[in-house]
Amino acid sequence: MRWIDSPDGFCRFCFLAKKKNGNAVYRNKCRRVLRPLFYGMVPKIGKPVWAMVIVTDSSAEMTPLRLRESAQKLFLKMGWGDAED
Repeated sequence: MRWIDSPDGFCRFCFLAKKKNGNAVYRNKCRRVLRPLFYGMVPKIGKPVWAMVIVTDSSAEMTPLRLRESAQKLFLKMGWGDAED
């Protein structure tokens, strides 16, 4: 994940899954899993950011559970509150 401090005071997220990682169904599924996780975290973020979340694993390796676990690790790394809620 890459991020910058928000110049406009709002949290914005971009979810990027490249074509080489899988087909359109897989890329859209990644976005559908990640969107509610990150937007649900917005109230716990102390300082608004613009963040780009990059999915690097291929469709053969990634499952929705693994995506959620990866997101939880990112939340803890960023210090965005208790990620278990």
